[in-house]
Amino acid sequence: MSFKKFSCIFLFLTIFDFSSKAFAAEQPIAIFHAFNQKYSEIDDFVCTLANQGYSHIQISPAQQSNPNNVNSDPNAAVNVWAGRYQPVSYRVINGLGSEQDLKTLTNKAHSCKIKVIADVVFNHMASMNEYSSLTNFPDFPDPMASDVRKNGSTYFHKQCNINYNDGNRYTEVNCWLGGALPDLNQDNSTVKEVQKAHLQKLLDLGIDGFRFDAAKHMSPEVVQEYISYINQASNNHAWNYLEVIEDNDTSATNYNFIAAVEDFVLYNSMKEAFTLGGDLRSLRVPFAVNDSRSVVFGRNHDQIKRLNSDALDSYDDETDSYLATAYVLARQEGTPLIFGPDNLVPYIPAGVKFRQIMHERENQGRNVKANVLQTIDSPTVLMMERGSEGFFIVNKGLGKFNAPVMDLTLTNLEGCYKEIRNNFTVAIERKDNNRKFVTRWGTWNRGGIEVQGRDALYFIREPFNQCAQ
Repeated sequence: MSFKKFSCIFLFLTIFDFSSKAFAAEQPIAIFHAFNQKYSEIDDFVCTLANQGYSHIQISPAQQSNPNNVNSDPNAAVNVWAGRYQPVSYRVINGLGSEQDLKTLTNKAHSCKIKVIADVVFNHMASMNEYSSLTNFPDFPDPMASDVRKNGSTYFHKQCNINYNDGNRYTEVNCWLGGALPDLNQDNSTVKEVQKAHLQKLLDLGIDGFRFDAAKHMSPEVVQEYISYINQASNNHAWNYLEVIEDNDTSATNYNFIAAVEDFVLYNSMKEAFTLGGDLRSLRVPFAVNDSRSVVFGRNHDQIKRLNSDALDSYDDETDSYLATAYVLARQEGTPLIFGPDNLVPYIPAGVKFRQIMHERENQGRNVKANVLQTIDSPTVLMMERGSEGFFIVNKGLGKFNAPVMDLTLTNLEGCYKEIRNNFTVAIERKDNNRKFVTRWGTWNRGGIEVQGRDALYFIREPFNQCAQ
C-alpha cells in the first residue's frame, strides 16, 4: 500500500473518530445568550435562568479585545460591542471581567446546575491603528516582517478580500474578514499553541463548552483540531458549536461533521414564514440543516439593526422574531439559542419551560414526537403536537383566532392539558363516532380554540382531574 493511500485511510478514520466524540457531551435544552454582559451582572440572575429551564448560558468572548466596546448594554448604540470580537491578546481575560470574576460566575452557575459556553474568536485579530503594521500584537510579535499586509507574515495571511462566489473556499479561509480584520495563519504552530492555551485557561476557569465565531473562515482541519483538543482536555464533557453562515461556496456540511453548527437555513425559512405576508404552512416541513443538534434561533446579535449597521437579513418588525423564537422552542429538533433581552417576552420563558418538560418526558420514554398539524389550515396560525404529551399554538396575525369546533381525531392528543403561562386547562375528548374534539378551552362552557393575536401558547399534559377543577 502506498504512503499516500495509507495517509488517506488514516485521515478518514481520524475524522470518523473525531466526529463520534464531538457530540459526546449532552445536548443543551436551551442556551441563554448573555450578550456582551459583564460576568458580575450574569452572576446575579444565572440561578433564575436555571429555574426557568435553561441548561446553558453563553458568554461573549473573554479575551482582551479592541477597547471600542465601551458599553456593555446589549441595547446600546450600533457596533459598540463589535470590539469584543476583535482580539488583542488571548493570554489575558479582560473586558467583561477578570479571571476571578469568570471563575465566580462558573461556580455560581454550576451550583444551580447551569453550564457555561464561551464564545471564542480564533479567525482574526483586532483592526486597530497601533497594530496597523501587525508587528505589535502581544501574542504574535513579528518584528522581521516588512509589509505583512501585502505579503503576509509568520502569523498572518496577506491582506485580501473574500469572494463568496468563486466556486472554492480559498479566500473565505485565507483572506481578511471585512477586508480589515487581520487573518491569523493557523498553519503556524505558535498561533495554535496560543489559542489552545486560551481554551485550556477557559476550561480551567470552569467553562463547559465553546462557540467558535466565524468558524467557516478557518479550515475544517483546523477547527477539528481545536475540537479534538477540547474533547481530550474536557474528557468529552464540553458541548461545542460553530458559526457557519452558508453562502455559494460554503455549506453546513463542510463543518457539521465536526460539531453542531448554527442553522441559518432554518432562520431564513422562519423569517420568510413569520414576516408579514409569509405563510406558516411552509413550516410544516421546514427547510433546515439536516442535523438535530444544530443551534436554532429566532434571531441573534448579528441580525439586530439597532446593534449592527451591517445586520444580516434582519426582521423589519423584531416582534416577528419573537414568534419565530417561540416556534424553535416548541420543536423537538435543534438547540435553541435565546438572545438575552428576548427572554423578557412573556411567552419565551414559557417556551423554555415547555422544552425542559418535553425533554424530561422524552427521557422517561414518553411520546414527544413533534408534528405540525394540518387540522388548522391557516397562513397565520400554526399548531404543533409533541406526541401525546403537549402541544403549541402560535398566531402571528393581528386579530384573534377563533375556531369554535376543533376536530383532533387524527392527532395523538387526548386528555387534559394545562397552558404553562396562563395556567388554564384544555380538554380533548372522544365524542360521537369516537372522534376527538376540544371540549374545554379554559371552561366547560367553551370548546374549540381561541388564541389572541401575536401570541404563542404552550400546553403540557396533566392528569384529567386537573380539568375538573
